[in-house]
Amino acid sequence: MTAMTAVDYFFTINQPALAELKDKESKFRAYLFPVKSEESFRGQLNFIKEQEFKARHHCWALILGEGADFQRSNDDGEPRNTAGAPILRALVSSGLTNIACVVVRYFGGSKLGVSGLIAAYGGSAELAIENSQKLKEVISQELTLSATYEHIALIERMIKIYGADVVAREQQERVTYTLLIRRSMVGEATDYVKKNHHITIHADS
Repeated sequence: MTAMTAVDYFFTINQPALAELKDKESKFRAYLFPVKSEESFRGQLNFIKEQEFKARHHCWALILGEGADFQRSNDDGEPRNTAGAPILRALVSSGLTNIACVVVRYFGGSKLGVSGLIAAYGGSAELAIENSQKLKEVISQELTLSATYEHIALIERMIKIYGADVVAREQQERVTYTLLIRRSMVGEATDYVKKNHHITIHADS
């Protein structure tokens, strides 16, 4: 049986985390939270802006996708690449995806300079990441199979072999199973079905 490999899962966080950092009287508050889409992120960003309406800047970074291939950041008025970029670097370095971080700044009266801003925004994000709990998300694919009642034991055996989760089971003239199988095992599972002619794999799988 194929062991779980890197293509089987990704890491995110299971709940929001918060961190604060102060530098020369400026206060930086980092909000780290899991997201499923850019739209859901925008909703959370607007909520934070409403809660932190007195803050001068609401800078952020966002990573989406199993391979962390969707990446965005925003400096929200800070000098270019001094806020969103260091926040994004912190997220990338963490190895997390489907995650966003918004860092709000309350200006304390003293300028921090480019290096100071980069350190403060990136450091705030890093602290929030340290305060979070990682969650492993297994990547699965759905398969729909059917067999006659006298051959459902073949599907039940397959479920045990590949550790599949049963999403649905429908009983009519044939018994139809909707399964979730780890992505790296889909090829082996499909070969198993092809060798057992009593099992039908449906085209939409």
